[in-house]
Amino acid sequence: MALFNSSRLRERRQGLEALNELLKGKSRCNVIHYSCESFVTNHGKTPRVTSICVMNLKSGQTKSFSIHLQAQIMGLDFNNLGDEQYDELEKNMLDDFSLYVTQNPTHGWVHWKMRDSNYGFEAINNRIKILKGTTFQIPDDFKYDFPKILELLYTYDYELTKPNGRLLNLAKRNNISTFNAMTGKEEADAFDNKEYLKLHMSTLKKVDIIKSIIQRIENNQLKVNTKKRHIYGVSFSGIIAIIKETPSLWIIMSIIIYIISSVLEPVFQKIFGTG
Repeated sequence: MALFNSSRLRERRQGLEALNELLKGKSRCNVIHYSCESFVTNHGKTPRVTSICVMNLKSGQTKSFSIHLQAQIMGLDFNNLGDEQYDELEKNMLDDFSLYVTQNPTHGWVHWKMRDSNYGFEAINNRIKILKGTTFQIPDDFKYDFPKILELLYTYDYELTKPNGRLLNLAKRNNISTFNAMTGKEEADAFDNKEYLKLHMSTLKKVDIIKSIIQRIENNQLKVNTKKRHIYGVSFSGIIAIIKETPSLWIIMSIIIYIISSVLEPVFQKIFGTG
């Protein structure tokens, strides 16, 4: 019966299961984000990759792969790179990333919409193939699309898309610093202006924001745009779930049940002759 078990609660349980999977193995779970060329202005080509940042969910230690770092290693001015120089630096950077993935075959990867050949693991591998580098493999079961988990937990309306996209809006709602993090439009402009360091700083900040959001959820402190009645659904089970997951309500309900049972106990003893 829908009254006792709703589709909304089933979705939320799926989200909780996915969340618990990554939380129980924090030391083997990475938050990943990357910056790249604009999808709009690349004339149908696979977008160039500028930087990739990987943060361990338990330790917070970050591994960075970036054009500006590769340029410094090779003694080049990363603000004035020709196409051939960029290709060489990008290949070296992506080969390093591919090696890192290969060296951590059991790690989970928490990402923000890295789903397809425009932006995602497939897009990075396609770029590696174009540059004649070494590709990597990550099983789909090891990938955690974080916005999808948030949708399961809090419904599709967990955050507004405007003005700065859901990730930055959700960070602002929860007083998480967005310093250095740029919107998609700002990142596209930074790429066109060859401001690779700014892109790298934005990528670094976004993995930190995702990690902070996960911590808020783990501590039951995340604020979202959705009302609780929509998160849990209108059902008997939904009401119980709200009470269980809200400490103050759970305490009040426990007190009420205790008082009621104390009042009714003498009545039951008299009726059934117990005690």
